[in-house]
Amino acid sequence: MKLELTIFELGQILKKLEKKYKLDLLVKSNLSGGWMTIKGQASIEKIPGLSLDCTSRGNNIIDIKVKDQVEQGATIKLTGAKDKKFILDISSARYKELSKNKCLSNEIKVNNNECKLRIDENMIFTIKASIDEIKNIIK
Repeated sequence: MKLELTIFELGQILKKLEKKYKLDLLVKSNLSGGWMTIKGQASIEKIPGLSLDCTSRGNNIIDIKVKDQVEQGATIKLTGAKDKKFILDISSARYKELSKNKCLSNEIKVNNNECKLRIDENMIFTIKASIDEIKNIIK
């Protein structure tokens, strides 16, 4: 399921999902010599107000706190640009399973009890719920 959402719509959906499920977040960014990742449990600290546009200062930002194993972490700020939307993709989690002889099987399996919510390609939320449960919350 693919959606295009404003910063306001995205904030509302993330807040609804956080109230019902634990959100794990992986943020990745390519750098010239490799890549950078931030991983941990996410909590949505601040979402844009009820204004549908990005005219008031600070009303176009989602604050996401990413906690590591010792409950410290970093705050990521998503800033919405006027007349632009975020691409959201929701799908069931997919994985490859190792066989007993330690060779990788080429078969990709689907975990129907867990889904991935991707914002563009750089932010991936893992939610322990079926895709149908997530779709019902979003609607």
